[in-house]
Amino acid sequence: MNGSRQAVLAEVSDRPLSEHAVRWAADEAALRSLPLRLLHVQVGVAGTLPDTEPGSRAHSWATHLHARGETLLREARDQALRHHRELEIDTELASGRPARVLREAARSASLVVLPTPRQAVADSLFAPRDEADALTGHPACPVVLVREPLPGVPDDAPVTVGADGTPSAGAAVGLAFEEAFLRGVGLVAILVRKPRDAERADALEEARARLSESLAGHRERYPGVEVRQEVLVGDPAAMLASSSRHARCLVVGTRRRSGLKEALLASTSRTLIHGTDCPLIIAPPPSAR
Repeated sequence: MNGSRQAVLAEVSDRPLSEHAVRWAADEAALRSLPLRLLHVQVGVAGTLPDTEPGSRAHSWATHLHARGETLLREARDQALRHHRELEIDTELASGRPARVLREAARSASLVVLPTPRQAVADSLFAPRDEADALTGHPACPVVLVREPLPGVPDDAPVTVGADGTPSAGAAVGLAFEEAFLRGVGLVAILVRKPRDAERADALEEARARLSESLAGHRERYPGVEVRQEVLVGDPAAMLASSSRHARCLVVGTRRRSGLKEALLASTSRTLIHGTDCPLIIAPPPSAR
């Protein structure tokens, strides 16, 4: 693989959602003219078998797991090539704690794509041994949590982004414009005001002006992206989740805290992790790179 180009990294597992994550990652790699890196992590088994006696139960089990991992990677690679035959693909069967392996792999990635179950995500995302916990500490690249596609969402569905004028939202807006441009779809930019913040007579007009200002520079950079702006009143997480129900994806930002875990556990992001039906793209903080 060409080390000068940071690959799109996709976790490969034996869960059904892995297929959707690989497809999403392959599309992203092709759109961005980047290599694709497929990674499968096994606890304690990988390129070398444990030091066990041949013929023993432990040796047989290790051999079985190793073969299964190689099969999963081969199938994922074949799947990606069916959709993008020109892709440069690297596969890796790794051993160790999935969280730790993914954390290290993310350091040299341009984008990390993880298969993530709908609804139960927040309960599992931060479990001590869950692979998504590898992203604690703000990786310097976007992270995509891929769910199973909902029926009825068209291929030209827009990208939706939460925009409130803050630096973290600015990073999300830039990423959302890029995603919409690469996929040739529209963009829906949403600013949500809580009811108590919308009581002043000019509050909504001020919010519309702030939203327009946050989009201005990106509009100039991506003039071909059709943008729709919406200022809504309500709970930010609930409104974003509802508005993005039929979107291609939802893009949100994170604030720099002690780790990605703490940022995602903030009320808005936690609700989005629980309730977003479309893929959720988490933009890194502006200072992450």
